[in-house]
Order: sequence, then structure tokens, then C-alpha cells
Amino acid sequence: MATMVALKSVGRPIYTALAIAAISSISLVPEARAAEPWPAEVQANYRIQFNGFEVGQFTFNSSVHDRTYAISANADVSALLGLVRWNGATRVSGALAGNAPRPAGFSFDFRGSSKSGSLRMAFGNGAVKAVDFNPAMPDPPGTVPVQPAHMRGVLDPMSAILSMSRPKDGNPCNQRAAVFDGKARFDIVLSPKGEVPLAEAKSAATPEMLIVCRVRVVPIAGHVDDEKAAELKRNLGIEVAYRAVPGADLFVPHRITVPTFAGSAELVAQSLTIRTHREQIALVN
Repeated sequence: MATMVALKSVGRPIYTALAIAAISSISLVPEARAAEPWPAEVQANYRIQFNGFEVGQFTFNSSVHDRTYAISANADVSALLGLVRWNGATRVSGALAGNAPRPAGFSFDFRGSSKSGSLRMAFGNGAVKAVDFNPAMPDPPGTVPVQPAHMRGVLDPMSAILSMSRPKDGNPCNQRAAVFDGKARFDIVLSPKGEVPLAEAKSAATPEMLIVCRVRVVPIAGHVDDEKAAELKRNLGIEVAYRAVPGADLFVPHRITVPTFAGSAELVAQSLTIRTHREQIALVN
């Protein structure tokens, strides 16, 4: 029964974890190369696994053209012979000012076995200007209220990919991002854990070690101040293992691990295609 309950709720936690990972999912290696233009296109495909069984797919695509960017991401989860199904689709657009993204619009549409809905956010002048849920999602009792100040200087989860893509010290595991997902304002904090061997098939052009980061969610507002929030503040145990792609001066997430009360959810890279202004790089696992 615990496994079924976990699977019925695995869609949103997995998608949230993907958003968390996306915040740091493309990081240029050396600071000296910070003047490199953004990759024109990134396409990544991941397997979603729960307790070792494949339960879905996640795809991520970003493109940059004439100082504007667009991001699309899709997650599909199906388990228990189709009894549990969940789909989430995100679309983002905005402009680039130097290395900083300025989102203009964010949309998230989801459909599950028991409910479906959508979220729309509009940005302007460095702040969230409008949030629309369909159907409406009232805050539960005990929710820490989101104040206007909480929605200034924040990014949607996917735009944070670009905001943290060029760490000042060249370390993808030494970053913090301010995020608003439509309901909650939180910080994502990455810290180093170590390195592990890349066991899967690899190109001679890529290092044999993965860089592992701990991922901590720090709730600021929009959450219920209870034991779950306290657990978030302690550490969820989420980890991101990055793969360096020197040919593109990038780190990309190779494996994302999300502990749950009924087992472990993982996203494992299947394929990655990066088109820079010089070449195209394709990696397949």
C-alpha cells in the first residue's frame, strides 16, 4: 500500500526534483570561459525510475536566439500497469541580459489519474506580476503568506537553469538560487559531496568521474510551517551527479536521486545533444 501511495504522488515530487536539478543543470566549467555564448540548443532525455523500475520519461529542451531564450520540459509517469498516470509540461520564454535571464512568461500544465490543472505566471521589471491557477488552489491553513517582496528578484524553476549556468568559482556545487514556483518561495542550495565513477558508456572526450552535489530546499514562504517544512530545512537527501562535457564547457545532470518514504526515485540520462556555435555534441548512454 505504501508503494502505491508513493507512486500516486510521485509525479509532482519527481517534477519538483527535476526543477530543482534544472536550476543547476547547465554550468560552464571555467570562469575564464564565461564570455562564451550560450549553447544554441540543448536536448536531454532521462529515464524516470522508482525503486529500480522504469516508470516514465523526462525530456528537456532549451534554445537561445538573438538574446532570447525558450525552454520546454515534459514529464510522463505511468506505473502499476497504467493505474497511475501523470504528465507535466512546462514552457518558459524570456530575454537574456548578460548572463542573467529575465523570464517573461511561464506555464505549467499537468494531468494525472485524479486531477488536472494549469499554472500561468507573468514577469516584468524583475518580479512576478501575475499568477493564475486553473482551477484555483487555495492555500491550506497554516501557510506562511507570500508577500510582495518574496516575488521580487526570483526566477521560475526552469529559468534558473540559465541564472546559475556560470558559477563564479567554476564549481557547480557551490550555488544558491531564489525560486518562486507559483505557490512557494524557496531557495535551492547546492553543496559538494564528492565524485563517483561514470559507469555507463562514455565518450573519450568526457571525464570518467561524475561530480556529486547535495541539493537542499530552504522554504521561505508559501509553505505550511509544519514537520514537512522542518524536514526540508534539515535535508531531503536529494543529490545531483553532474557529467562534464568539456567540448561544450558544460556540466549536465547525469543522475538525479530523490528519496521518498517508500523508496528511491531516480532520473538517469539516456541521451544528450548540445549544439554550440562551433559544433554539435551527442552523448548516448
